[in-house]
Amino acid sequence: MPELFLTSRFLLVMTLLNFVPASRALAAETFFYIVKKADWLTYANPVSYRPPSFSQNGFIALLTPEQVVPTARTSFQGQHDLLLLKLSVSTDDPRLKWERVPGSDVSFPRYYGDFSRQFVQKIYPFQRQKDGNFALPDDPLMKRIMVRAIPERLVSKLLNYQDWQDVDPFYQLQVDNFLRPKVQLQWWYFDFFLRDGSSVVLAFIPQHWWDKPGLVAERKAVFMMSLRTKEGTVKRLSVVVPQGEIKTSADHLEIPSRLVIRAVGHGQDRQYSIRVNFPEVTGVFTIRPTQPPFAAYPSGVMPSILQTVLSGVPLGSPSFSYVSQIPNSRVSGSLTWDEYQAQLDGQAYHEQGRLDDTPERQGTNWTWYHFAGHGWNIFGSPGTYIYLQQGDRIVRSGFHVITKDYTLRNRTYSSPDHAKIMTGGEISFRHQNVVFTITFSPASSKTLICFPSSDPNQVWGTVEGTATLSVSEGSDTKVLEGRMFLETCSWETNLKM
Repeated sequence: MPELFLTSRFLLVMTLLNFVPASRALAAETFFYIVKKADWLTYANPVSYRPPSFSQNGFIALLTPEQVVPTARTSFQGQHDLLLLKLSVSTDDPRLKWERVPGSDVSFPRYYGDFSRQFVQKIYPFQRQKDGNFALPDDPLMKRIMVRAIPERLVSKLLNYQDWQDVDPFYQLQVDNFLRPKVQLQWWYFDFFLRDGSSVVLAFIPQHWWDKPGLVAERKAVFMMSLRTKEGTVKRLSVVVPQGEIKTSADHLEIPSRLVIRAVGHGQDRQYSIRVNFPEVTGVFTIRPTQPPFAAYPSGVMPSILQTVLSGVPLGSPSFSYVSQIPNSRVSGSLTWDEYQAQLDGQAYHEQGRLDDTPERQGTNWTWYHFAGHGWNIFGSPGTYIYLQQGDRIVRSGFHVITKDYTLRNRTYSSPDHAKIMTGGEISFRHQNVVFTITFSPASSKTLICFPSSDPNQVWGTVEGTATLSVSEGSDTKVLEGRMFLETCSWETNLKM
């Protein structure tokens, strides 16, 4: 068994290396730009490019992959000698902004400055095909060969961790994280979909990770809690306390008289209890798992070298751990928040992780989501990993190595709290012959958490709202109503502390 585990882990790393450019975990994102060949030759110099429209608009309109063909049809029909530029732009570049366009339900990327020639990864001739339609260029030949070269048996093994993943180390990992020193980035996160239509998020961060070393006399811890009532009212609580007040043992952590997060029992019998006691809000939560833990990485820890490859962090950086200790469970209890009082019952999710490093050494951002409805429980990071559960059956869990089948499209950024918090989008993926599409409308989303740093390009934010799940098999399509949490985080790669 150890040999099989190590072999699988090695194959996982090697497989991921072949698909790094498409991963959403990367610090740069792929955009496109359509331009006339004559304009490119005229206005591009060896260093940068600025089109004539920049003087009037103040920005350069970029396109996501799914926006290229519709834009070409509406704005470039009948034009010849077009070029399609494939660009790689840092998602933390402050000149990159996502903005709504009048008459459209999605946000478009706009670059407020000359874009560097270093952004340009490839230039394609871009003409209509014989049928009169535009199309994106094919993937490079080597990548297409690699997709076909990966044995189906290996793909299946990587996408179905529950068949071979040893969960015992995951329990020990959380015990260690209760006891080990509190590091720059560490978190206990819970979210609840309640039967009465309300939703709750709780997050405890034992160290305020955007504090600047040397400028803060004492390290701080942060507790955040948000409630969205069934009527749509949002309540938020954010409390910062000295880290020295945190008490820990092998099964719990607490801020005495204010907060307790406790693991009760062992192994698959483990439950969690949370007690919250603040002037604004009091609550008691009991969380009973219905599924064993799940980790996006085979051992629950992403090795340092993979961190470097996927996220561009410095060589020798610490490993990164993430485990959903409870991918699905029942939550019960009570909550009083101002005039809101309720006995709680619903569905819960819990994850815990840590990274023994500081934000300025990171080169990444992420998008994470959690959908629930009609017996479905789905969460993951688009283009990277997925957990797909129907009823009590885990359909898929693991890395989605062929990222073309796992996309995030039609994004919107319309939160009043921060320009980089995503408020809507469409997540699409395939399992065997079934296509799943989760659509999260920005019209229903409410920002539950906005945790910004002093730098405007850094933020961790979570929104919640109604969503639909479309399940298509051949010509048969079912559309199911549900609810969804959508989380985005942006870290500034060039932050100087």
